[in-house]
Amino acid sequence: MEPLDIVIPAAGRGPDLLRLLHSLHEACAGSLRQQVASITVTDDRHTAALGEQIALRFPQVRYVAGPARGPAANRNHGARQGAAPWLLFLDDDCYVESDLLKAYLQQHARSPQATVLEGAIHAVGPRPNGNHHAPLNLQGGCLWSCNLLLQRGLFESLGGFDERFPFACMEDVDLRERLRAAGANIVFASEAQVLHPWRSVSERELSRQIISHAIYAQKHAAFTRDWTPLHAARMARSRLRLYAGGGFTTIPWVKYRTVLYDLAAPFALLAVTRWPALRRRIDGRYRQAAPAVPARP
Repeated sequence: MEPLDIVIPAAGRGPDLLRLLHSLHEACAGSLRQQVASITVTDDRHTAALGEQIALRFPQVRYVAGPARGPAANRNHGARQGAAPWLLFLDDDCYVESDLLKAYLQQHARSPQATVLEGAIHAVGPRPNGNHHAPLNLQGGCLWSCNLLLQRGLFESLGGFDERFPFACMEDVDLRERLRAAGANIVFASEAQVLHPWRSVSERELSRQIISHAIYAQKHAAFTRDWTPLHAARMARSRLRLYAGGGFTTIPWVKYRTVLYDLAAPFALLAVTRWPALRRRIDGRYRQAAPAVPARP
């Protein structure tokens, strides 16, 4: 495999970011020297203090200010900082316990025709309760952007991540669908693993998910046909079972309003995807109109 650039979008999670960088340098020391052309951290909440820490502990890491227009724009900004033939996207709240780069190299040797290698994502420990989520990817088919390796030329030919998505939701699903439409050869690298902590879901995050789905539905017409009342009911039932299985008593009382919001969210998603006027209104209000990543000549 040709050299790769590692791109890590950040948004003020300094301790998490330092943990990731430390884990990469501990678990992937040899692979970093042999395979990585650059490591770029692009921080939408850039601070001089964190920059000093990174410069002291990880002098080979490039720490730059992000555009502060959401994770899609931040990843594109980080990708533009390098020129290696491959791009590896990692999220700042993940970390590794084994040689991620070596696993990718081994998978590429087995699948040299692949233009996209999708890494595995495991949760850190058991789920605390039903209010905690993590972007798990144990069998492939997700292409979550917190562990994704792909050819730079392919990425740039598609314009990178669509910067019209302002939040951390659906921008990687959109990229996945565009990669599939372009005929990308996607291979799941099950041994290329990152660990992701469970996160307690907030009402703000749920609202952003609904907004992101409206933007996605406005862009992908087929999604509006697929999201039916039966689909919403099944999703709500699945979430209810998740909460029940995790034990309602393990959830703090202050989170119960969020639980109700979470259970109602599938029907809110149904509304924004099935009602064109509502979908257009949300899309027009929140969707960003920033330029995509230009393709190299």
